[in-house]
Amino acid sequence: MNVAAALAGLCPQPQWCSLLDDGAPPAVPDHPEAHRVRVCDGVVNVEASTAVGAFRARCTVEQLQRRFPAGIPDLEIVNWPDVDARGVMVDVSRNCVPHLETVEWLIDRLAAMGINHVLLYLEATFDHPGHEDTTSGRYPFTAADVTRLRTFAAERHVQLVPVQASLGHLEHWLANPRHAHLAALPGGYTSPDGGHEPPACLEPTSDEAWALASELVTNVAEAFDSPLVHVGLDEPLDLDTTLWDAIFDVTDGPPPWAEVDNGAFCVPLPPHRRTQYMAWLQRLRTLPALDGRQMLVWADVFAPHPELLAEVPDGVTLVEWGYEANHAFDARCRRIAAAGVPFWAAPGTSGWSSISGRVTNMTTNVTAAVDAVADHGGQGVLVTRWESLPPVSDWPGFAFGASLAWNRRRPADLAAALDTAVAHGVGLGEAWVLLGTVHDLVPPIPEQGSLSAVFTSGGMAAVGLALLGMTPDDLAGVEATLAEASSLIDGATADAPDGELLRAELRWVCDALTWGVAAGRVRLGWDPVADVEELRDRHGELVVQYLQLWNDRHRPGGAEVVAASMAGTLGGL
Repeated sequence: MNVAAALAGLCPQPQWCSLLDDGAPPAVPDHPEAHRVRVCDGVVNVEASTAVGAFRARCTVEQLQRRFPAGIPDLEIVNWPDVDARGVMVDVSRNCVPHLETVEWLIDRLAAMGINHVLLYLEATFDHPGHEDTTSGRYPFTAADVTRLRTFAAERHVQLVPVQASLGHLEHWLANPRHAHLAALPGGYTSPDGGHEPPACLEPTSDEAWALASELVTNVAEAFDSPLVHVGLDEPLDLDTTLWDAIFDVTDGPPPWAEVDNGAFCVPLPPHRRTQYMAWLQRLRTLPALDGRQMLVWADVFAPHPELLAEVPDGVTLVEWGYEANHAFDARCRRIAAAGVPFWAAPGTSGWSSISGRVTNMTTNVTAAVDAVADHGGQGVLVTRWESLPPVSDWPGFAFGASLAWNRRRPADLAAALDTAVAHGVGLGEAWVLLGTVHDLVPPIPEQGSLSAVFTSGGMAAVGLALLGMTPDDLAGVEATLAEASSLIDGATADAPDGELLRAELRWVCDALTWGVAAGRVRLGWDPVADVEELRDRHGELVVQYLQLWNDRHRPGGAEVVAASMAGTLGGL
């Protein structure tokens, strides 16, 4: 490997490097994270004016040592970030509460890639005193757990920030009989076709509902002791049942968000609910526990109602989220900036609901978010990860987001960056990217990814893909790509503390997608001699393997839900 190729695997990429940029090295900018690394005859010298700058320099040197195991060549790097707040949000609520060690591994790796904010998404997985009847069985994080994680993060110059849902996404709380009467839509929503969603949103005119929400936010704000507190406020769907009608597609007309930014999802509310929503937001802003802190709020209600931007109080930062490649980050962030409201942009890893992630969608989505922040004066980028299947599929999004938010003009080589910053070896990164791009070989399915859908449907999704034009040759191409990824996984090195676990997780991804291809062929009649009983047995083995891998990273709560969702895919096979 030549020197330039080795340097391309640094994550993030340096802003200036003597082997990549012409001219004399620039002065170290006046930025707390800026630093210089100079290597001459094997001697490493670091220049930084702050502790965080020195930490970033050490991370750069450690990556150089991995990229150049025989010795770092003479070089000079001058580095500083393009975006000040570079964050990752991890769902630690929905059937996926990680072990503390898992969160620490995550923080450690993200810090090494230049991430300086890690947000933990909580619904009912913080141990709120007096609410054990809601949180018990969910293996919640205790105040002592949070203190340990805060200390660990601070040592790596990372802010640990809570995300406490405080209006919608409170179905766990409203399922408790003593809180059920606080729902905006008691009993939830049942569509004409029998689909059902439990009540998830508090009634914003209820003082009792306010008392619960303010208690939840206060508890996490005091435990995390962060300058930032995210209070959610996204998707308050229960405030207008026409939203549920559109989601369940039970109306003849277009969804109410169809005319907003070319149909990018958002949450239009009727006038009286808009007034109540803004009153709720403004009331949260006045909570004593949030004095002196910035309050983050998801921005999906503001996209269809830009007039509400004038009512956003000081001390609130809006977080514009969207997870598909065509999300309207530019238009929405431009409107927020024009109103003088601070904002972050939140793309996704494209990993949740997907076996292997969707790398092509992710890179386009993250790039659009970073560009919108840079072009319109935003304060931060927040790469989000919701409940995922399996968590290993999120790492390409974490690495690419960290790289691009630090250096917008020069993203890292993604495969090499995964090897350098995550696996600490060679080979797994290329397999990671192959598995994340295999969906591109067949017609697309949003969010889940086509081949992931084939696996989770027991092969049935292949019927729809065939109707969209998928051919036997397409599946043969998928199998060849999966075989290549399998070979890379076998031959890779991974010296990270959980390197062999990463290898096993990627192996499971490869095997699950391979099983999906075989099951899809059976469903389509393209393999009439297949041994269906053997396919069924193999699926059972994959479920068992997945739960073993799950337990290595997560607390027990939620495993049975995941297992049941997988076991229910084989009807008719």
